[in-house]
Amino acid sequence: MRSNDGVYSPSEQGGILKATASTNSHSRPAVSGGRQAQQTGSSGRSSVFNGKRVSSHQSHRATATTPDEGKCFEDAFWGKKILQRRQITPADVLTAYGNDRTSLRSGFFLQKLYLENIPHDNKKITPDQVVQEFNRKPDRNNKCQLAIARFKAECCLRGLLLNGQQVTPDAVVKDFPDSPEGKLGIARFKAECCLRGLPLNGQQIRPAAVVKAFPGSPHGKLGIARFKAECCLRGQALNGQQVTPDAVVKDFPESPEGKRGKARFKAECCLRGLLLNGQQVTPDTVVKDYQAARAILELARFKAECCLRGLLLNSQQVLPDAVVKDFPDSPEGKLGLARFKAECCPRGLSLNGQQVTPDAVVKDYQAAGAALELARFKELCCLRGLAFNGRQVTPDAVVKDFPDSSEGKLAIARFKAECCLKGLVLNGQQVTPDAVVKDYQAAGAALELARFKELCCLRGLALNGRQVTPDAVVKDYQAAGAALELARFKELCCLKGLALNGRQVTPDAVVKDFPDSSEGKLAMARFKAECCLKGLVLNGQQVTPDAVVKDYQAAGAALELARFKALCCLRGLALNGRQVIPDAVVEDYERGGWLLEKAIFYSQLALHAKELNSACLDTQKVLAAFNDVPGDHSSRQAEYLMQRLKQPQRYDETDDTQDTIQQAWQILNSVSIKNDEQRRLQCILKFMAMQYQLLIDHQCVSAEAVWQTITTLRRSFQNSRLRFFFLARCYITNQPVDGRPIHKNEVLECLQSFPEGSKLGHALSRWFEQCSARANIMDQLLFKPDNTVPERSNDRSNNHSVNSVKEKAESASVTRAATVNAAQNREQALKQTLQTGTALSPVQQARQFNTLTLKALEIIQEINGGYTDPPIVITGSYARFLQHRCSSFNDIDIICATEVAARTLLDRLRALNTDEDADIPKRILIWPMHGCQEIKLPKAYNIVLREGDFRTKAMGLQVNVDTRLMYGNVQRLSVCVPGVEKSVCCLPFAEETGLLNDTLKHLVDNLVLLTEQLRKSRVG
Repeated sequence: MRSNDGVYSPSEQGGILKATASTNSHSRPAVSGGRQAQQTGSSGRSSVFNGKRVSSHQSHRATATTPDEGKCFEDAFWGKKILQRRQITPADVLTAYGNDRTSLRSGFFLQKLYLENIPHDNKKITPDQVVQEFNRKPDRNNKCQLAIARFKAECCLRGLLLNGQQVTPDAVVKDFPDSPEGKLGIARFKAECCLRGLPLNGQQIRPAAVVKAFPGSPHGKLGIARFKAECCLRGQALNGQQVTPDAVVKDFPESPEGKRGKARFKAECCLRGLLLNGQQVTPDTVVKDYQAARAILELARFKAECCLRGLLLNSQQVLPDAVVKDFPDSPEGKLGLARFKAECCPRGLSLNGQQVTPDAVVKDYQAAGAALELARFKELCCLRGLAFNGRQVTPDAVVKDFPDSSEGKLAIARFKAECCLKGLVLNGQQVTPDAVVKDYQAAGAALELARFKELCCLRGLALNGRQVTPDAVVKDYQAAGAALELARFKELCCLKGLALNGRQVTPDAVVKDFPDSSEGKLAMARFKAECCLKGLVLNGQQVTPDAVVKDYQAAGAALELARFKALCCLRGLALNGRQVIPDAVVEDYERGGWLLEKAIFYSQLALHAKELNSACLDTQKVLAAFNDVPGDHSSRQAEYLMQRLKQPQRYDETDDTQDTIQQAWQILNSVSIKNDEQRRLQCILKFMAMQYQLLIDHQCVSAEAVWQTITTLRRSFQNSRLRFFFLARCYITNQPVDGRPIHKNEVLECLQSFPEGSKLGHALSRWFEQCSARANIMDQLLFKPDNTVPERSNDRSNNHSVNSVKEKAESASVTRAATVNAAQNREQALKQTLQTGTALSPVQQARQFNTLTLKALEIIQEINGGYTDPPIVITGSYARFLQHRCSSFNDIDIICATEVAARTLLDRLRALNTDEDADIPKRILIWPMHGCQEIKLPKAYNIVLREGDFRTKAMGLQVNVDTRLMYGNVQRLSVCVPGVEKSVCCLPFAEETGLLNDTLKHLVDNLVLLTEQLRKSRVG
């Protein structure tokens, strides 16, 4: 929603293009689509001349001595109004202006047509035509020369060609006339070059040189204030010192333009959390300043930003209906309103009681004549799967809508990059990385190209048949002069273990590379937070949570600080020597008005068995927290409910599980405008219902129903991964689809939809190989009575049909006989194994575990490594399996000697959670089970390790807190487990039975008393 300009906007006071920008100019909102608009050759920053109203006639009104027929025609053209009973064309406007050869208005109009890519007489206007139109004789007061210099400055900043060549900054400076207006124009142009990193005379322009270039006139002083404001917001030093917000505010003059500039700067401080006079700038303060400056449009934009960010005004939420009323009835107001609706639409916000539809947004953009904004919104609909006119927006339709301009070409390159990374099809084919690179090169977008190569490097996508190396990405960032992006990439290399120049990137090397700016300081604080959470060493010491907090406070990042405290709370990290309690985190979120963050934290507390106000949160409180946040959050609510689902056991009540899955389905089904994510969640929900044998809308869900839903999802890498996991699960569990088994080749064919060499495809392939191996072992134990090891087959059941009752009986008899024989064979084999003391082969043992389970075992042993007597031991069926007392096991039972050891284990396991962007998503679900001290039944935690899009169970852990392990002479047994670096500590079978006998003896001795207490509800 916000303007791209920041606070430094020369066009506000008649800047470099004082008379060029339209009263109906179309800038792209910074929030829309998640990235700022960027001009060619501008190192990723947008032109400051977008989105600000500049009259096309301010400097030349006095020259008109006849009725201003040309102005009437131009106003009718831009307003798309009927004049003289017809639609006005560019030719009509130029003809009307042609009657006055002393005016430059025709040049300004032609310039605007060129910059907005509007043809004249069905032909594209060239920059040379604009210059020729400005080149009038005689040139009174050097106005023609000034207009040409300003136009060349814009061509230079946008990377537009003039006479077939790039316009250099040196050429622009030379073209400005030696006049007060020319000197002011040079100063503004130098300011832009300084902020964009463009060299002048072969050297970078320093901020101090820009300040000196501004004249001492009122316009010059205002320009200095605006430039200092931009330096403050970007963290650029002036005369070796950081520019403070307090110093900026003092520099703005008490003129109408100065008051507007000061209000705009305070708005930026408010939205970025910067302190002014030692205090946070409140939204109410900004509103008062805008009202005093009579900046109606900017006030409406700021209220829109408060609405979208959940900031309070007068202690109340800003509603979308209130925002809409504040936009003025002007071309700029209509465009601002269209942008606001475009932000409301994907967020699910309502206007006049109804959700804003994509169709309504498109109509508003069309009415405002904002072609580029319209194309970008359709791009957003395409990428998120929002329907327009009842149909999905295809990538082909998006590309056709972008205008044939420099901005349009760059936008197409960005969109193709998104299609390439998401696996969307364009012109019937997947977009290759090579095609994207060519488009970025054609647009001259060096920084965008470097960013794309970084993503190719991280995802394993090949360019020109070769993998993109980290060293190549570094070179591209260095060539683009992108210091912050370079530091961030080195941070990723450090965290992901990628080598640079053949060496691992250390945290110390990363910290040194962050620039000394506000963005650099914030990025460094984030990196230190990652080091703290991952246990990485910086300057030879562990990064403490307290050090991270100080860095976030110094950067003025209040929201980031609150999020970090939430992570410390969930992972059990101490701040100032004390555990961070959930209540303190909630208070931080409520104080900042971050209701969505609060709701997300509520869901994390519930899933991680953390108490709030001495009680665990129930499902209804979590859902209510999301309902308190404006907009549609059905995906998050359904995601939470799906994570709450656990596979019901035979002895469990399934009513709660059934209610949970039905509630999740109703939440998703109630959304009127569904996106790709909601459709994908519906598909996952159907799979879970099928897997757990639950009902949706009182009906069973079959594998055929799940598969049918999957096939309706549009083609993308994420949906291809979903298809892969479904077919893989059907193959592994022998689940037929449409009456036929799934073969291994069908699963492997899914992997062909991913680019060759991609990390996602490789991760899925390894996962399938591992799961298939585990399935083979179970087949050998359960379905191979002769103890042979043939290849796994899907054809476990007979294919012939049994028709008669007699045949059915005979078939059942044969089946029972085979089952008895198989059981006898397995029992005999197991006895031989136990008698000889040999274990199952290490390969078989390792294959029963996936990577997630092995990591959990490693964590247990890492914790035990800090104690003389390990406080965490393996027991139950897995301990017996390791001692060769059984041939298989289901879950892993664990005993912790202390509550501290149990909490440490839980915190470490929670850190294994990943987001949906991971190659193999992982989810750790924990819920407590209360013990009973009267019968010495310990407190316990049930833990489920889940993986994949369908959240299938990888392994279950049950953690019991039993202090008896800490006292007495309890023996421990160390066993080597393939895949785990250190020996696994388990409880010997004799010790396990001893603890169980102790519990049973206590129960028998106190049975009468306990029965009486239970009758009186005192036990628990």
